[in-house]
Amino acid sequence: MKREIEKGTKTGTRERRITPYLMLAPLLLGLFLLVYYPLISTLRLSLYRYAWNKPQAGMKFVKFENYKRIFTDKREFRPSMRNTAKLTAISTSLCVLIGMGLALFVDREFAGKTVYVAILLLPTMIAPVVSGLTWKFMFDGMFGAVNYIVTAFGMQPHAWLSDKATALGCIIVADVWQYSPFVFLVMLASLQAIPVELYEAAKIDGASGWRLFFKLKLPMVIPQLLLVGVIRLMDTFRLFDLVYLMTNGGPAGSTQTIGFLAYQRTFRHFKMGEGAVIAVFILIAILLLSFYFIRSLLENARGLAR
Repeated sequence: MKREIEKGTKTGTRERRITPYLMLAPLLLGLFLLVYYPLISTLRLSLYRYAWNKPQAGMKFVKFENYKRIFTDKREFRPSMRNTAKLTAISTSLCVLIGMGLALFVDREFAGKTVYVAILLLPTMIAPVVSGLTWKFMFDGMFGAVNYIVTAFGMQPHAWLSDKATALGCIIVADVWQYSPFVFLVMLASLQAIPVELYEAAKIDGASGWRLFFKLKLPMVIPQLLLVGVIRLMDTFRLFDLVYLMTNGGPAGSTQTIGFLAYQRTFRHFKMGEGAVIAVFILIAILLLSFYFIRSLLENARGLAR
């Protein structure tokens, strides 16, 4: 009897040890199939020359020739990086500033606040494809709504998406319009989470509106501000859909981003190895940028904890 009890105890202990791994197995399997296997395959493909429209040619191992060809490409890669840097810096900054400004405006009681918030959140409910097509029609050089408004003020209509000076700006407008409400929602929740007692104490001390913002509100929401900044930075850096739908990388490559270049090399030029190199580059760049901001976020959190 004693042996049976000991055997049952050992079996139960073994089952308790195995159970967590069995419960994690589906997640780990999904991660491997959807994340790690594609990543390993992309890293491997970046070392080969392969055209998927010519499978009979096979795969040729070329070591780091694809990397050299991409990173020394002055005609497409470097202009794409410049466009991506402009787009990322301007769009992320505007999204954060506009979202924060709207959150500060709504962070008070007024009539129709619920309706106002719902209207502000509408752009985030629209699919990027629909948003891109909508803005493409709005910036149309002949029948677009933007030119209609411009001519109503006595100015000349303009081919916005066909001009190298304005095409990238149009994409930035579309991106900011769609994703600023996301920043607004996060920042509004962060502002409303600040204890009311802190506001009351600050008002008793005679703090003005600007002083209240810089000394109380901003320090309290900096972690959330950095977080949404990281998310928008990652999204904007690999932006593809708006570029594809609105300008297709034109005119003359003025809106070609690094994400769109990866699509071109892979699915238009059929250079799978070079497309894989650009994909690896995007991954590493996003990881480095994210690491910098997340480290700042953690340092700020530690400072608040002290």
